[in-house]
Amino acid sequence: MKTRNLLLIILTFIVLYSFGQERVVYVDFESSSFKNNPTIPFEDPFIIQGEVFKDVEFVEVEVFNENSEKSIHVFTWNRGDNNNTETFSIVIPGVLKSNSKYDIKIKTYKLMSAQQKVALSDNIRQRVKYYLLNSFIFNGQSVEINKHKKTFHGLQVLISEGLTHIRTKNNIELTAPSSLVLSEMESQSDFKFNDFLKKTKIFEKDSLANSLIEKKVEHLTEIIMAEIMPFINTNLVQHHRMVLVKSVSTDKEKFTMPINFGMYAWSKSVDINNTQIKNLDFTPAIGITIPFSPRSTLLSQSRFIDSYGYSIGVMIKPVKDANGTSYITPGIRLPVYTGIGVRFFKVIRFNAGILILAEDGVQDFSKLSILPTAGLAIELNLWMGLKK
Repeated sequence: MKTRNLLLIILTFIVLYSFGQERVVYVDFESSSFKNNPTIPFEDPFIIQGEVFKDVEFVEVEVFNENSEKSIHVFTWNRGDNNNTETFSIVIPGVLKSNSKYDIKIKTYKLMSAQQKVALSDNIRQRVKYYLLNSFIFNGQSVEINKHKKTFHGLQVLISEGLTHIRTKNNIELTAPSSLVLSEMESQSDFKFNDFLKKTKIFEKDSLANSLIEKKVEHLTEIIMAEIMPFINTNLVQHHRMVLVKSVSTDKEKFTMPINFGMYAWSKSVDINNTQIKNLDFTPAIGITIPFSPRSTLLSQSRFIDSYGYSIGVMIKPVKDANGTSYITPGIRLPVYTGIGVRFFKVIRFNAGILILAEDGVQDFSKLSILPTAGLAIELNLWMGLKK
């Protein structure tokens, strides 16, 4: 009955935590600040919320280290088809560092019209065509692209920069230019222009070379645009407004010690009349946890698991087999457990490990035995009165 009550308490903690409220930080677009200049959490998720017009379809939040130009995290809000509110909310997971400062950039986007998308595709086409025209060379013998891979990389940069202020609501990735374009660029050198025009005068060769270059550029441009158009034909949004909130401080981290209390399962076998009899039972235990790195990529992506760690502790009473023989850890007078586990919802820890046992009264450490165990415990961070 006691075991059932403890498990019920643990489940209650899980439910209460699952429905806990996250801190909300309100952005003021007029003053480029967070209202009341609050600090923000570093290990708990929080929400950035703000007011926007109904025609704002997309909001992007970029997080920078203070005074840095390279973002370290990007989070987005994408208005749903049936959402007519004038408020956006973006959840920021607990991936920041304590006692640090960040610059936070909030950008809003509005839906592009059909005419705007036509103008965008025309602009990209002209830029691609101009770039390719300046990449072809005629050396008197052949027409080819100078330094294929370098030119291909330049195309990637050109297209990316042309779409810097554009996002898609459909989450379709832009793949242009693809490896097909690179292959087409490399194949241009296979055509031997000099063999084609052996009897042609020099000035005629130049004229025909320019005409050939035009055709090749047009061919490559059409291939590239065919790869870009599926992206342009999605629900594109264009950058409308931006605010930069400078030097936002995170909360200071308290120095805590994770203390856990729970029930651990074990099974102790005993040989009675040449028959192995197992005694499966649960025993209360108390211990501490030494967390592993709290900033791992896996932890930052999980909303439920927040800590991996090594735990050690003691059971509050000896382990007994089917004969009633007690087992403890010598020198401690209680069974010592150790194990590795994960913490869920910041309060529930699951550990799998071992018990280090010897029969009560035995002081010979050579007679120690190892018994597997697994347990579920409530874990709370006990504040030691200091801040890092």
